[in-house]
Amino acid sequence: MKRTIYHILSAAFLLMLVVTQSAMAQQCGPGCPACSGKSLGELLGPNTIMGSVLFVPDGEEETAVYNLRYGVFTWLDVGIGYAQDQEEVIWSVRVQPMKQDPEGWRPALILGVGSVQTGGADQSAYIQLTKKFELVEHKFSIGLSGGYATDMPDFDEDWGLGTLSLTFYDKLSPFYTYDGINSHLGLTWFATDWLNLTGFYLEMENPAVSAAVQWTFGGKP
Repeated sequence: MKRTIYHILSAAFLLMLVVTQSAMAQQCGPGCPACSGKSLGELLGPNTIMGSVLFVPDGEEETAVYNLRYGVFTWLDVGIGYAQDQEEVIWSVRVQPMKQDPEGWRPALILGVGSVQTGGADQSAYIQLTKKFELVEHKFSIGLSGGYATDMPDFDEDWGLGTLSLTFYDKLSPFYTYDGINSHLGLTWFATDWLNLTGFYLEMENPAVSAAVQWTFGGKP
């Protein structure tokens, strides 16, 4: 157990070193629960729909973002959203060509197009690796997510993306995100199978909240 924890913490440290080398910063990456509605940005299951709202009362560029996402297949989900202040429509497509190995070290690979900022209405293309380590079944797990994003349609700017999260009893998940310049802290509460609530501190100075509701047609989510 000690050796496993040592390896996980070492991997987390290396991940943070990688993302700090980015030249520019995102306010939040797609692996953040506030952006994705999931603890590490996992894709929605087939026939699952999720609606979410993000509220940033002191946001300089944007104070509210609304999103609707749908799981098409186990490897594909799509979404559309609206940035209130900027009056911009945002959209997303996520593909997962590789799933994580729950018994080994292989991470999941996600390729996506969408907005990776919480304070704006940008459109970016990104690649992301995610891995969850369940140290005590249904009681304690550690999640890592790291990746790279570039702006669309010019592809002339890029950003590092990284998230470290802890999950307790499949209910409570504090997380830390570093985007290359700014740090963000947050806490997600998976209240029920269909509702999760997130509160976080953008750039360690701006409070924000989000709520997400999801439903799977023909059964529980």
